Amino acid sequence: MTQAMRLRPKLVLLSVGVTLLSLLALSGAVGLLLWRAEVAALTQAVSGQADALLDLAVRTPGPLPAGAEALLYREGAASSARAFEDGRPVWTGGTPDPALLALPPAPTAAVDRPLRHRDLIVAVRRSGRDAVQVGRSLTPIRRTLERYGLVALGAGAGLAALAGLVTAWVVGATLRPLERLAARVRRLGDPLPVPGVLARGEVGDLARALDLSLAELRDQREREALFLANASHELRTPVAALIADVQHARSRPRSPQELAAALARTERTALRLRELTGNLLSLTRARQAPSYTPTDLLALAGDVVDRLHPLAAERGLDLLLDGEPAQARVDPDLVTRALENLVGNALKFTPRGEVRVSVHALGAYAELRVEDSGPGMPEGVETLFEPFARGPARQAGPGLGLTVVREVAQAHGGRVRLERRSQGGTRARLVLPGEPPPSP
Repeated sequence: MTQAMRLRPKLVLLSVGVTLLSLLALSGAVGLLLWRAEVAALTQAVSGQADALLDLAVRTPGPLPAGAEALLYREGAASSARAFEDGRPVWTGGTPDPALLALPPAPTAAVDRPLRHRDLIVAVRRSGRDAVQVGRSLTPIRRTLERYGLVALGAGAGLAALAGLVTAWVVGATLRPLERLAARVRRLGDPLPVPGVLARGEVGDLARALDLSLAELRDQREREALFLANASHELRTPVAALIADVQHARSRPRSPQELAAALARTERTALRLRELTGNLLSLTRARQAPSYTPTDLLALAGDVVDRLHPLAAERGLDLLLDGEPAQARVDPDLVTRALENLVGNALKFTPRGEVRVSVHALGAYAELRVEDSGPGMPEGVETLFEPFARGPARQAGPGLGLTVVREVAQAHGGRVRLERRSQGGTRARLVLPGEPPPSP
């Protein structure tokens, strides 16, 4: 609303200013054209009057007859004129004008084009002994144009004000749906639909995009709330178990065997907490600030296999590594965490046999593959990537491992897939963009 209130007066002032300046410029151009047209017409009239008076003066020696006055009138106004014979003024007619009388009395030569003298247009003609001067004042034309300018200024101001009112109304009507949209955005939790979704034009497009964005945002907030609730539950459970084990061990004297069993349970609980908190940190980092570095995925996979080999031996499983060197620009810590989760899941849910980790270069991509000989993935594989989701055969664990794998893949522009192997077991494929070859 604040932004709309700032925009409305700006548009109104812009409309008023543009309208007023445009009208003033147009009025000025029209006034200039009228001035030139009137001066040209007056110049032509004065020239014709001078030619007629000179012809009459040549035919009539001495003062001009009374009919000469009639030659000086044009559109109800008379010019000023003087006639000379041998340089002596012999006749004065028309409207007396001091400016004309101030001119030199007997012109020595005729002038082809009228002259501007003060506020006069003067035509001078000479033939033998006779000469005439005819002048016409520009003051009436100037006063008429001044009145025209005042009228044009008033009309321009009125039209500009009208344009401002129309603009204010149009802008208000245009911004009203946007104001309603802004008010709706401030009520994010309101289940009511976004106004203007069925409207046409840009406002309708904006309303539909906003409605879709709000729906996605509400869904994201619901997922985050569910995630936080699940994370709190998953953290609370092992912490409560850890406290219970310690309190139970301290409640009375224990034999060495009982203390050893209590410490073993405490260790398992602490390991679960470490795994959960590590996955939570990796999930946050994958969504916010990965640090990409050229990495050899085969060497990275070898480190993971070496680190988890004791766990595989403890479970009586073979943990194998094969493949080929494959370069990729990745965040090594995040990819390590993702591969550890895939291998850890395979070791956890494979009762016997082997778990194989392999690395493959696939053109512009590189693939980390984890295959086990367990019972295979259950139905609804895609739901296992959701936070804290568990399949029917996978009831243990914090439920964040595959979520981290998916987020790491998406953070690198890659993908992850789980599929059943034809010979039994599960194959997990983590595909990442490879490192482009150096320029020659």
